[in-house]
Amino acid sequence: MEKDALYAIGAFAKLTSLTERTLRYYDRKGLLTPSKRNEHGHRFYTERDLVRLQKIVTLKYLDFSLEDIVSYLQRPDEDFQQSLAVQFELLQQKQRHLEKVLDTIGRMQKIVERAGRVDSDLMLVFIHNIQHEENQKQWLSQQMPSSFVGALFMDDMNLDERLAKESTITAMVMELKEHYKQGKEPLDEEVLGSGRRLVAFLDELLGPVLESMNEEELSNIGFLTDREAPIDPILFPNAFTEQEEAYLKIVFDHLEAFNILREELVNGEKS
Repeated sequence: MEKDALYAIGAFAKLTSLTERTLRYYDRKGLLTPSKRNEHGHRFYTERDLVRLQKIVTLKYLDFSLEDIVSYLQRPDEDFQQSLAVQFELLQQKQRHLEKVLDTIGRMQKIVERAGRVDSDLMLVFIHNIQHEENQKQWLSQQMPSSFVGALFMDDMNLDERLAKESTITAMVMELKEHYKQGKEPLDEEVLGSGRRLVAFLDELLGPVLESMNEEELSNIGFLTDREAPIDPILFPNAFTEQEEAYLKIVFDHLEAFNILREELVNGEKS
């Protein structure tokens, strides 16, 4: 390459395997300003620009932000080793975050595969719950016995058992939502049947730990059925609309099994 050679933007883009749009963007951001412009404003690049671009590409490979690259190129004599150490820590944090996101998506995919069709709003609520699971546990542990919190989150189960339970309850919730969307009356026997199955599932999941609690412990979890209880709506998003909640209230108020379970939670009385 001749040292004084000039490259129009199209030729420089082809030489560097970048698009003209990217080169114009780099120019606007102050990352790579072409060495020359003609009277019509056309950009022309030199070997010096190519050297600078190679640095930019390398720093982008290391996942430096464009702002950080601009900052570094303005102060090239700074301790780059220290910059690398900082970037290494940032990338490790990003890696941990990505691993958690991948685990969350994988878990949600397995739940949906087993549960069948799940609407996007419900999936987003479940993903939020997975994301904030530890914070939810911590908050609930301040309100109620840890044994009950553990039962709610199925801590004693292995991953496959838990996924099976989560898929089951997801399918049951979707079934009730579908009844509402289809306009079925809440006291329709098919709707009540769905409600009974959900109550039976919750009784199987929580019944043993409820049986082991004393009256004081039972009274501490009564707020779960208290609509006026101060539950953080950001930490615990609602999976149902107001209309769906009103619909489900009619369903579960009609179910004797649900009334018994609610009475245990609210009054601390064992059946």
